[in-house]
Amino acid sequence: MANSVTVNKKTTKHTFSCSFYREDITPLVRLSTRVTGQNLDEFRKTYGHILLMLTTRIDEWGLYTLLQFYDSELRCFTFQDYQLAPTLEEYAHILQIKVQPKVPFVCAPEKPKMDRIAGALYLSMKDVKDNWKPNGGTHGFYVKFLMREAETLADKEKWKEFNALLAVMIYGLVMFPNIPNFVDLTAICLFMDQNPVPTLLADTYYAIHSRYGKKGSVGGCLPILYEWFSSHLPKSGAFVTTRDSQKWPQRIMGLTANDIVWYHLRTDIEQVITRCGSFGNVPLIGTKGVINYNPKLALRQLGFVLKDKPLDKEIFESVCFEKGTDPEGLEKVRSAWNKIHTEDRTTLGGKNAIAKKAYTEWVEERVKERLLPFPKVSPLYEQPPEILTATVPAEEYNQVHVENIRLREKGEDAKIKYFLVDQKRAELAHEVHQMVFLSD
Repeated sequence: MANSVTVNKKTTKHTFSCSFYREDITPLVRLSTRVTGQNLDEFRKTYGHILLMLTTRIDEWGLYTLLQFYDSELRCFTFQDYQLAPTLEEYAHILQIKVQPKVPFVCAPEKPKMDRIAGALYLSMKDVKDNWKPNGGTHGFYVKFLMREAETLADKEKWKEFNALLAVMIYGLVMFPNIPNFVDLTAICLFMDQNPVPTLLADTYYAIHSRYGKKGSVGGCLPILYEWFSSHLPKSGAFVTTRDSQKWPQRIMGLTANDIVWYHLRTDIEQVITRCGSFGNVPLIGTKGVINYNPKLALRQLGFVLKDKPLDKEIFESVCFEKGTDPEGLEKVRSAWNKIHTEDRTTLGGKNAIAKKAYTEWVEERVKERLLPFPKVSPLYEQPPEILTATVPAEEYNQVHVENIRLREKGEDAKIKYFLVDQKRAELAHEVHQMVFLSD
C-alpha cells in the first residue's frame, strides 16, 4: 500500500510503504458455514473461537497506520501520549484459548509420528500415507485433499471429524500460513499441541519487527492483530463516524489516552505472565523467529495501573533472531518457559486502568526522541479540563470524566439507532397497509 500522507520532516519521522499477504480463503469460509447450531458450540468448546479468523474484515489502511507507530526498541506501538502492545492474555481472550503453563511449540520433529497425525485428524493411516506430500522443504497435506475429505464428512454429518479438518486448515492457512494451499507439518503440530497463543504472538512481533521500515509484504496471522487493535479503539462518536479508510492516520492522531478502550478485559484477567526464567521480560518462539515482548508496557490494557516508567531490565531487547541461526539461544528460551513468572493484584495493584504521571511523562519524552509518523491534529473527542480539584488524583478524575463523556455519546448513538429502527418499522407498516389495501 503506497503512502499518500504528506509528512512534515521537521516534526515527524519517515513512514514506509508496505503490503499485506493473505491467502485466498474463500473456499474455507464457505466450508465453515456448515458449522451451525449445537455443532458450533462443540467446535468452539474444542478449538476456541478460531472461526473468527475467517470472518474478520481487515482494513489494510488501519494496519498500515498501526505499523507506522511501531517502536522497534520497545516492542510496542508508541502514540502521542500512550502505548499499546499485543499480549498473551489478550490474544488468549480473543481466541478463547488458554495459555498453557508449559513450554510452547519449539519446532516440528524431523520424523513425525504418522499414527498420531491420523488420530488427531480422524483420518485412516492409508489416507495419511497416500496424501502426505513434500513441499517447500517440509511435508504436509494439500488443501484440496483436506477440503474434499471435510465436505464428504459434512455430507455424512460426521461433525467431530469434520471439525478437526476445518480447524487444522484454519491453523495452516490463516493462523500459521507458510505455503499457499498447503497445511504444513508445523501448523499440524501446533494444532495437535493445543497451545497456539504464544506462537501466534511470537509470529506477530517477529513479522512486524523483521519488516519494520522495509518495503515488502507483512504476513502472519493478520486477523488477530487487527482484532486486537480494533478492540482498543473507540466504538462510538467521531472516530466511528469518519468512514474514509485513507483518513486512518488523521483518525489515530486525533486520539489521546483518554479515548482508548483500556479495561474491557479486566474481569477476565487476574494474572499476567510478566517474565520467564532469567529473562526480565517474556521471550517468544515463533514459526520463523524468536523475539521478546515487554508485558510491563501493556499492564493498562489488562486493567492494571501503570504506576511508573518501566525498569530497563523489563523492556530490554533480550532476544531477537531468525529460527535456526542460534541453537543455544533457542535452548535458553525454551528452558526459560519451564519457569513462568506471573503477577496479580498483590504486586500490580488495583484494576482501574490508569497511568500515573511518571509513566505518561516518560512516554512523552519517548515521543520527543523518536517523533510520530504523522502530523498532530485536533482531538476527535472532548478532553478532561486541565484544571482539576486538589482532592482527587488527576488520573482518576480523567478516567471518570472520560467515562461520563463516553456514556453520553453512547446514549446519543442509541437514540439515533432507535429513531432509524422506528422509522424503518413505520415504513414497513405502511407497506403492509398498502399491500392489504391493494389486495382488497
